[in-house]
Amino acid sequence: MTELLTRAEASKYKETSRHSDVLAFVDELCRRTKLARRVDFGKSGEGQPLVALIVSDRGCFTPELARKQKKIVVMVEANIHAGEVEGKESVLALARDLTLTKLGQKLLDKLCLVLIPNFNPDGNDRISPNNRKLDLANLEGQVNPEGGVGTRYTGEGWNLNRDSMKQEAPETRCLAKLYQEWWPHLFIDCHTTDGSIHAFDLTFDTSHSNEPLFAEMRAFNRVMLERVAKAVKTRHGFDSFWYGNYKEEGNPRSGWHTYPALPRFGSHYRGLLGRLDVLLETYSYIDFPRRCAVMRAWLLELFRDAAKNATAYRAITDIEAEHILARGESPDIQALVGINYGVATRDDKGALVFEYPAHAKPGDVAHIQAFDEASITARRYPGKRRRTYQTPHHRTFVPTHAVSTPEAYLVPAELASRLEGHGIRFERLDAPRRFTVDSYRVARREETFSPDVAANVPPPGQAEVPLSQKPKPVRFETVLTVAPERSTREFPAGTLYVPTAQRTGTLIVYLLEPHSDDGFCRWQFLDGLITVGELYPVHRVVGAVSAPKKAE
Repeated sequence: MTELLTRAEASKYKETSRHSDVLAFVDELCRRTKLARRVDFGKSGEGQPLVALIVSDRGCFTPELARKQKKIVVMVEANIHAGEVEGKESVLALARDLTLTKLGQKLLDKLCLVLIPNFNPDGNDRISPNNRKLDLANLEGQVNPEGGVGTRYTGEGWNLNRDSMKQEAPETRCLAKLYQEWWPHLFIDCHTTDGSIHAFDLTFDTSHSNEPLFAEMRAFNRVMLERVAKAVKTRHGFDSFWYGNYKEEGNPRSGWHTYPALPRFGSHYRGLLGRLDVLLETYSYIDFPRRCAVMRAWLLELFRDAAKNATAYRAITDIEAEHILARGESPDIQALVGINYGVATRDDKGALVFEYPAHAKPGDVAHIQAFDEASITARRYPGKRRRTYQTPHHRTFVPTHAVSTPEAYLVPAELASRLEGHGIRFERLDAPRRFTVDSYRVARREETFSPDVAANVPPPGQAEVPLSQKPKPVRFETVLTVAPERSTREFPAGTLYVPTAQRTGTLIVYLLEPHSDDGFCRWQFLDGLITVGELYPVHRVVGAVSAPKKAE
């Protein structure tokens, strides 16, 4: 029987897999082993199949069997940005090795792997050697395979890693449904990053949203990632550290700064659900084969850690699930949900813009392996001499707005499908009903540009516009200034009653508050229902006469 190879392997890493290659590989692997099964979970914007590869033993290929067999569910998403192809190639090759060799013998009894090798098939097939072309002067791009790579955005122009809250892309909506069905204990998101000059092979991270609220989960996730980083170094020889860039570009002593805590990013979104999450970012400036190798090493060691510590993974996710439900069942005004982390400023034309600063706690120090400062300043990679810098680690976010979790929200019927997209349960009032509510009166309404959320996509074969060239704005956000007020009022039949005592309870708060930096209001889904001087159309339930007792 011929050896089963990815396109990257077969071409000696001169090319990356097209979506047809991915599908052929998945189908052939499933033909060769009883440990893998293909599951289609939807269609891309251009009609290509979205495919997951389920890998486990004992025929464990459904969420129901995974729960019955008490397996840890690990979901891996690769190629969300289709110019960052290392996850795609590594997921396929590792799935083969776990099933056709002895590598997976001690893992698949404890784990059910849900592998999504190519989440952005339309962007993937828009391959060009000029996509993500290396440009160290702008700290942008990567050392590409000769045949080129796909685009950051989908064929319809969506950045899927800014779409978790608004769910405008069909790919996002399909993945959300798959996630809700499997409800994985651990999610791994595979990327490739450019940016500041350093000497790590890969940087990693996890959710930073609402760290005080999810303190136990965030602490567990950090310890786990440090443990896996050591295993990757010991067993595979790769250097890894927390994701970031220099706070002042070119100055390695200025601080090491992570990315914004907005839940439009998938990792922060899943963090609001109380689940374990890992962001993997292999480094653009190392060569393509090494990027694939370090990604494979990290995936393998994460799988090993999940199998070895299955009881602990299950316990911490169960604890956070209980906490989320408790906040809805017994609202506590002191348990605040951070819903906005932006600091507003004005540009030279008076337009509203936002920054999302991370802060360094006292004693939180990053040890950055890099090069001599002259090399960093000159943007030379690799640099002339290796150096290690100790610098403040900016990875703590302080909300500019925070609210408590109410027992429920009253929501206009127009949002029903958007709530359903997030797996949120609700009941429609079958008759008018009076509630005491906390409402918001709209004092001001403005608009701001959404950077790197959507783009005008070039025809297949042409290169996309690099971010350094500041592509034309495509998507905008609504920003409200509001004032709270309490009243008892009647709500009409058909109004949606959304209880927060459900597994999406914290997410509900973030989606529905008017001053959320990533909610339905911010994404302009309520624009037609908002009038300055009137009440915001979503209300926080304080009390009710015979409030609904169940939600569908």
